[in-house]
Amino acid sequence: MYVKFSKLLRAKILICLVFLLLLSHGVCFGSEVEELRKDLLELEKIANPFVRIFQKVSRLVAPSVVSIVAEGAYSTPANPHDEGSPPDDENNKSQDSNKPSFGSGIIIKETGYILTNFHVVNGYENGKITVTLHNGDKHDAELIGQDSNTDLAILKIACEDLREATLGDPESVNVGDWVIAIGNPFGYSQTVSAGIVSAVGRTHITPYAKPFAYEDFIQTDAAINPGNSGGPLVNLRGEIIGVNSAIATRTGGFQGVGFAISMDIANEVMSDLIEKGRVVRGYLGVGLQDINDSLAAYLDMKSKSDVLREFRIESDKGAFISEVWQDTPASKGNILPGDVIVEFDGRKIMNIDDLQKAIRAAKVGSSVAVTVIRNTKEELLTINIDEQPGSMSGRKYVTVRAIIGQTSLNVGLAVEALPTGNKKGHGVLVRHVVSNSPAEKAGIIPGDIILRVGSSDVKTASEFQSVLKGFVDTGVSVSLLLKSKGYVTLKY
Repeated sequence: MYVKFSKLLRAKILICLVFLLLLSHGVCFGSEVEELRKDLLELEKIANPFVRIFQKVSRLVAPSVVSIVAEGAYSTPANPHDEGSPPDDENNKSQDSNKPSFGSGIIIKETGYILTNFHVVNGYENGKITVTLHNGDKHDAELIGQDSNTDLAILKIACEDLREATLGDPESVNVGDWVIAIGNPFGYSQTVSAGIVSAVGRTHITPYAKPFAYEDFIQTDAAINPGNSGGPLVNLRGEIIGVNSAIATRTGGFQGVGFAISMDIANEVMSDLIEKGRVVRGYLGVGLQDINDSLAAYLDMKSKSDVLREFRIESDKGAFISEVWQDTPASKGNILPGDVIVEFDGRKIMNIDDLQKAIRAAKVGSSVAVTVIRNTKEELLTINIDEQPGSMSGRKYVTVRAIIGQTSLNVGLAVEALPTGNKKGHGVLVRHVVSNSPAEKAGIIPGDIILRVGSSDVKTASEFQSVLKGFVDTGVSVSLLLKSKGYVTLKY
């Protein structure tokens, strides 16, 4: 009996100890939860002012943001976007001509002027464009002006006393700044997303028609999706610093990399679009690239050092001319593929961004001094700035890839193979002649056909270069046989 009682007693004692232990832990857990809650409440007091900034910015800017629907009478875009362009619904117009285009816009004047993307309204000029305001009011919109080269357009609605957006200073945008994107993704109006500025000065984002490229994008991780195009990217002062325009994606949706056109670009075109319906700007008529490994890949070289060696360039500073279009200020001013522009109208050029800004600042009809590096030497050229045409359709161009290694550039010639079907069987076509060069002094002009170099018949451009190189390297004058002119002599 004693033994049984002892076991029972010990069991009761053990149960009590376990209960007390669990109770004590319960109190501990409860205490920890309460402490965490208290800490969070204190932290919320600290964070609340920051949260309120986002709330107030959204309330301030939202009335300046509109939704846009363009529909009906769609025509083929003049400069359709292809792979790599913003994957918004409005960019699939070619797949369904009756499909509406959806986007967003920014009220830039209280009298009804609205800034949006060119690709949101392009092709719907003869259709119907409807703008929905923050309060739900709908208005028919008129397309006042558009500019495919910057992907911007201006609409006008018959409305007064609208909430005009405040435009920010492009120079004040820094990587790491908090930003807010406002728009109408997938038709969900007045959607707000937040993130930071991931990078500034991004280029090669959208494939605009060559040789016109005016890009200065702000990269952000604030969510941008189809329908956001044309809406604002806003800083924490409630100022518009960019126009949401594109995303980089492998799925068709947002993946953390969005792009907004900098107000630096927008500020340059808005007045012209409102006052003239188009942008009046000068141009060169060239293709540009920075001197880097990407240029090397374009030229089928291994690295930037190969480019420097091939073109005898001492520095990677400047804007490399990858192509020159026919009958343009560049071609008339004797800029050649392979040249590196290091100064334009008194401005030092460190990269293509510098050159693009300098070109945009040049006045139509003016003459500007341009310094290029060519064959290790500086050449001073004078370029007469013409007005940029609507397109370069029908014009040919000379690309640097077609003339890499051509010794003929030293004598002022760029040649290419004869057109298919030429009955002569041999010879090369003169594509370009440099002003005041040995070739021009010999009377050679574009369109001439060169049949022979010295005593050697030439059948291909590479063969022409190889034979000519032997004379140029030794400094010996050479006679060329031209199909319609006979022999001419190159002296260098």
